[in-house]
Amino acid sequence: MSLNVEAHDLEDPTTLKCPRDGEDMRRFNVGGIKIDRCVVCAGIWVDLGELDDLLSLKGEAKKRLDELDHGAGAPFDDTDRGERRCPRDTALLTPVHDPKQPHIEYDRCTHCGGVFFDSGELADLSRFTLEERLRWLMRGAG
Repeated sequence: MSLNVEAHDLEDPTTLKCPRDGEDMRRFNVGGIKIDRCVVCAGIWVDLGELDDLLSLKGEAKKRLDELDHGAGAPFDDTDRGERRCPRDTALLTPVHDPKQPHIEYDRCTHCGGVFFDSGELADLSRFTLEERLRWLMRGAG
């Protein structure tokens, strides 16, 4: 069953604006967790405290998250990031590299702690491959 990402799950009078392109974000319920997804670039906003819950999803909820994160978002050029602002409080977003998977860079709000993922980054973060695990363990042992 294909996900219709044009129709969002939750009506919310406070539509967020995407930190990447300023377009509207739509709210979805994924395994009981509310996330906001940009209608143009398919970037995903996650509020403080929800990231660990999203990364631990299994079954149909995990499949739904992967479908949302792999939507047909606008192409992203990592060399042209520009300044990004939090959709909740307009504070500056700071690029963060995941310590276990340093090739993954997402943006964290310096004020509210929410995080923004460009399309595909959240799914990539949730897949911690065997090779990445070994590399991370070897770095810690050295």
